Amino acid sequence: MITTRVTIAVVGVTLIGVGGVFLVTDLRFGEIVGVIAWLAAAVVLHDAVLVPAVTALDLLLRRAGRRLPPAVVTVVRAGFAVGALLTAMVVPELVAQARGPRNPTVVPGDYLTRLAGLWVVIIVVVALTAAVIVWRARKSARRS
Repeated sequence: MITTRVTIAVVGVTLIGVGGVFLVTDLRFGEIVGVIAWLAAAVVLHDAVLVPAVTALDLLLRRAGRRLPPAVVTVVRAGFAVGALLTAMVVPELVAQARGPRNPTVVPGDYLTRLAGLWVVIIVVVALTAAVIVWRARKSARRS
């Protein structure tokens, strides 16, 4: 196990080094500043938005988890994680649309509406799955 971890660490550090070399050799100074700003914004987004949201959800689930089957708590967490990751993937398109792209065919979709629809689908799927889990748990409890 230690050999595997060391190998993964060496590969990771090597890839970071290769990325650093390409960053310095292939990009102009202004582009490097843009990459650093993007990375800083990602850290701020993670620490200021995602961590508090996940912490609040976790607190709510812990309180509700006493009355809900553990599988329901897991389904809610998974749904939130999928939604948060997909939202993070769509944010650059939303920003590009808000700025107005240089070429209007680059971001032609209505990403905000699609993202809202995606969240509705995730919420419905999580709610239906949770309802089935609770129904089956109650059904099996009545049999016992």
